[in-house]
Amino acid sequence: MFDTRFAINSFPKILSVAPETIILSIIATIIGLILAIFIVIVRERKIRVLEPIAAVYVSFIRGTPIIVQLYVVYYGLPQLLVALRNMGLNTTTNGLPVMLIAILAYSFNASANISESIRSAYHSVNYQQYEAAVTVGMKPTRAMTRIVIPQLITNLIPNFSNLFLDLIKDTAIVYNIGIVEIMAKANILSSLGFKYVETYLDALIIYIIICWIFAKLFQLLEVFSRKRVSHTQEFI
Repeated sequence: MFDTRFAINSFPKILSVAPETIILSIIATIIGLILAIFIVIVRERKIRVLEPIAAVYVSFIRGTPIIVQLYVVYYGLPQLLVALRNMGLNTTTNGLPVMLIAILAYSFNASANISESIRSAYHSVNYQQYEAAVTVGMKPTRAMTRIVIPQLITNLIPNFSNLFLDLIKDTAIVYNIGIVEIMAKANILSSLGFKYVETYLDALIIYIIICWIFAKLFQLLEVFSRKRVSHTQEFI
């Protein structure tokens, strides 16, 4: 029978580790965004050697489950450090933080997905606007920063929001490598009291609240971005 008191008592305990989930998601997204921009530049400019590597990288990340990527980084990174150390490099192989491993794994995952969203947003911008601006004397760099990039960002926000919210939900598996976040705390509490429905319901509510807050923030950002683009276009 559902234990309401146990659920209420467990809720603040699970909520206390929510910062772990949020911090992991934000840092991984920021690093992933930086990597994604580099990937987009390489692929759009078709830089030799790097372009096919970037294409294979994106295809691999998008074609494999996040839990597989997490395990590959978790077990592969220490072995890579050992190999580098055997080659004469001064690398430390002991006490590698699991949070660092998780951040790397989720950053790689985010970079591939975000790069495809950026490319989609970039191609959705009417390029004739850029050409027209250059034709009338605007410098290419200024035309890019004043016309193309603002529209790209506006078009990117909805997909970026979905990717970020998906990443938050995907962090539910990091307990597999020993990180105590929302899902891990729910598992610990449920195993102690054998009250699984209660703790998982708590976790569900917390995930909903977190995702709702960030979804609203991204909606406000999108509205602000669209107003700014409209104002800029009128000014131009």
